[in-house]
Amino acid sequence: MTMTKNELVARLLSLPDEIETAQVDVLAMHQQVLEAKDLLQEKEDSLLLHNKLDGKNAETRAAQARQFTGHERELLSGCELQLKNTVSRLERLQIQFKAYRAVAGLIQVTP
Repeated sequence: MTMTKNELVARLLSLPDEIETAQVDVLAMHQQVLEAKDLLQEKEDSLLLHNKLDGKNAETRAAQARQFTGHERELLSGCELQLKNTVSRLERLQIQFKAYRAVAGLIQVTP
C-alpha cells in the first residue's frame, strides 16, 4: 500500500477517534456478554427452582439444563463471538496506529 505523506498524516489524525470508538464498542459488547450470562443463569436457576431438572445425577441434570437453555446459550455464544471480533478490530487499529507512527518517525529523520 502506497501513501503520500499527507495521507499518512490524515490517517494518523483519524485513528485515535477510530480507536476510541472501537474501545467503546468493546465495552458495550462486554456488557452484552455479561447480560447474556445473567440471562442464562436466571433461566438455569428458574429450572432448578421449578423442579424442571429431575435427573438422577449431576450429568443428567446438566444435560437437561442444556436442553432447556438452548436459546440462551446461542445468544451467549453469539455475543462472545461479537466481542472477540470487536476486540480484534480494536487490536488491528492499535497496531496500525503504531505502525504508522513508526513510519512517520522514519520519514521525519529521512533528509
